[in-house]
Amino acid sequence: AIEILNKAYEKQESFEVIITDMQMPQMDGIALGRKIKSDSRFKDACLIMMTSLGQQGNSEELSKIGFAASLTKPVRPSELFARLRAALSDNTKNQADEKKEGTKLENCVRKAKSRVLLAEDNITNQQVALGMLKKFGLRADAVANGREAVKALEDIPYDLVLMDVQMPEMDGIAATQRIRDTESSVINHDIPIIAMTADAMQGAREKCIQAGMDDYISKPVSPVKLAEALDKWLGKDETEDENNGDSMEKVTSLNEKSDKMVFDKEDLMERLMQDESIAQAVTDAFLTDIDKQITELESSIAAGDIKQSQRVAHSIKGAASNVAGESLRQLAFKIEQACKEGDIDYAANQKDELKSRAEKLKTAIRQSMHSTIC
Repeated sequence: AIEILNKAYEKQESFEVIITDMQMPQMDGIALGRKIKSDSRFKDACLIMMTSLGQQGNSEELSKIGFAASLTKPVRPSELFARLRAALSDNTKNQADEKKEGTKLENCVRKAKSRVLLAEDNITNQQVALGMLKKFGLRADAVANGREAVKALEDIPYDLVLMDVQMPEMDGIAATQRIRDTESSVINHDIPIIAMTADAMQGAREKCIQAGMDDYISKPVSPVKLAEALDKWLGKDETEDENNGDSMEKVTSLNEKSDKMVFDKEDLMERLMQDESIAQAVTDAFLTDIDKQITELESSIAAGDIKQSQRVAHSIKGAASNVAGESLRQLAFKIEQACKEGDIDYAANQKDELKSRAEKLKTAIRQSMHSTIC
C-alpha cells in the first residue's frame, strides 16, 4: 500500500480515499493508518477501516489516528456509500468529486420516500431486517453499534431508526439517550426510534421508552409487527399496501409453533415473504458467521469471561432465531440466561451440545437451501 501511494504521488495522482483491513500480515491497518497520517504528503487522505464482526477496533484510538470511519465486514454497498459520503463531506476539496461520482447512487437512495437507519451488530439479523425493509419498498443503511448510529445521524437526514438494544461499544439505550440530547450533533433529535430486542422480560419495554425510544418490537422480528410500526411512524403508502397485501397475508401465521426444531424452512420463507434471494443471503451469512461465533464463545468460556460469553450466546440466539433454527436458539438462550445469572459452568457444560446443534442446523440449511457456503 505504501509503495502504491508513493508511486501515485510521484505521478501527481494521489489517492483521496484509502480503505484498509484491520488484520493484515507484516503491517496491520492500525500501523498503516499511523504511517499514512504521519506523512505530510498523504495526511489529507480519507482513511476508512474494515474490521471483522466482534473485532471492532477502539473507535477513540481510530479517531485519534485519523480514521474517518469504521466498517464491519462483510461490507454492504449502502453502508459503504453512506460512510464515504459522510467522510468526504468533511473535506471541501472533495465535495465536487463526491457529487459527480455519487450521482447515480444518490438517485437510487432518493427513490425511496423514507430513509431508515438499522442499528444491529448481528449480520444475520441485519440481513433479515434489510430484506424486510426492501420488500416494503424502503431504502435502508445498516450500522453495527450505537456509536456508528449516532455518527450516521449526524451526517444523514434519516426518517426513522430501528435500534437493537444490545450492541458492542454503545448499546441502543445509550445511543438513544445521545440522540435525544439536544447538545449532540445529530440532525434530528426527535427522529422516531423503534427498539428491537430479544429481551422479553417484564420492564424491557418501559426501559426503552424511558430512554427516549418511541416504540418496541421483539425479535425475531415479524414482518407484520415491523410493518405496523413503520406504518405508525412513517405513514402508509397506498400503492405499497396494494402491492404487498397478498404477501402480508401469507405471514400472519408466523408465530405458530412448528415441529421442525432443527430448521424450519417454511417458517423462514414465511418471515421473508417467500423471497428466495433474501433467504439465500440470510442463510449464507449465517453459515459464514456461525463457526466464528461458536469459536468466540468457546474462547470466552475458557477465559472465564462471563460478560463476553453472555454477549456471544445472545448473538448466537438471535442468529438461530432468524434462520428458524429453534433447537439451537433454545440452548443459546439457556446459556445466555445462565451467564446472566453468573453460572458460567453451565455454559462450559453445554458448549459441546451447542456446537452439535449448530452443525445439525448447518447441514439442514445446506441440504434445503442448496447453499454454496462450505
